[in-house]
Amino acid sequence: MTQLNPMTLAFTVFTIALLNGCNATSYEPVKSEPTGTVVEQQKIHIDWTKIDTKSDVSIDNTPRDVDYPDHIVNLANAVNRPVADIYRHEMVYGSAEVQHFVNQVKAQLGDSYVDIYGNSEGVPKYFIVTRQNVVADSYEYVIKKGELRGFSIAIEILPIADRSRVQMLDIYNSEEDIEKIDKIIKKYGGEMQGLGFTPIGFKIVIDTYFRKPLTTARHTQIENELKMLTSVNIEVRQTGRLTF
Repeated sequence: MTQLNPMTLAFTVFTIALLNGCNATSYEPVKSEPTGTVVEQQKIHIDWTKIDTKSDVSIDNTPRDVDYPDHIVNLANAVNRPVADIYRHEMVYGSAEVQHFVNQVKAQLGDSYVDIYGNSEGVPKYFIVTRQNVVADSYEYVIKKGELRGFSIAIEILPIADRSRVQMLDIYNSEEDIEKIDKIIKKYGGEMQGLGFTPIGFKIVIDTYFRKPLTTARHTQIENELKMLTSVNIEVRQTGRLTF
């Protein structure tokens, strides 16, 4: 039985894939402001009235009676999901009207925009990740033109990060960063088993093995220490030891 050495090429790296149509944009990292230090009147509020005109178009997300393209049918069969559901997501995310709307949201955010990703099931939804000087908000945009008229897409503003997905993933491409992370985990009596990225909470996930499970207090402590080291949100998961 061989113990996993996280410093070798055998180090396990996993990445939770993001969805089609979710483009990552890289920005220079900035120092995170402690919670509560951003004055409310300085925060950015998205003014939806400036980017969405009033309309009599009602939301209609029911399946459409259309000839579905072969690639949509093939994809639906591959993932065992309704063709209509795949069609709606593919078409809504790819809609020029939707992209124009999203670009206007980004314009209001300016340098506070960090990244964007979408969901894969239910009503299409874009999660727009921003820095902490933005007010959390949500909105539902209804497509007003063409064959997609009536389809909607939800928008959620998440002021939770200062670094984009690409910048976060750079962490485990850096041997120096990995060594520093591993050193902290060893200090707490653990072994690093793998790390990756998840859009849920927009954070780096580190799988670890501790012979003696961490207490709640020490778990919080190690996550905070790793966040201070990397300047990104970190989740430490306690898993079994990987062996080969």
